[in-house]
Amino acid sequence: MQLAQKISVSLDPGTLGFMEAYRIRHKSKSRSSVITEALRALEQREQERTLEWAYLQSAPSDRIVAEAFSSSDADGLADNTW
Repeated sequence: MQLAQKISVSLDPGTLGFMEAYRIRHKSKSRSSVITEALRALEQREQERTLEWAYLQSAPSDRIVAEAFSSSDADGLADNTW
């Protein structure tokens, strides 16, 4: 595990108020933990966008197979074991 580095961040009053309310509501230990959580969510969103872009660039036949598979995703079966 890497040691955390201290940085300085300037926030407008509205954003700071939101962050503080979020910290209290979710019982976060610190402002740093709220910022870390927000950045991880942003990172995940970027990864999802990258995957979506790659999917859109894939061959049309791959998209057809993926769409066919995704339609069976919600078939109501709780267990995939036959």
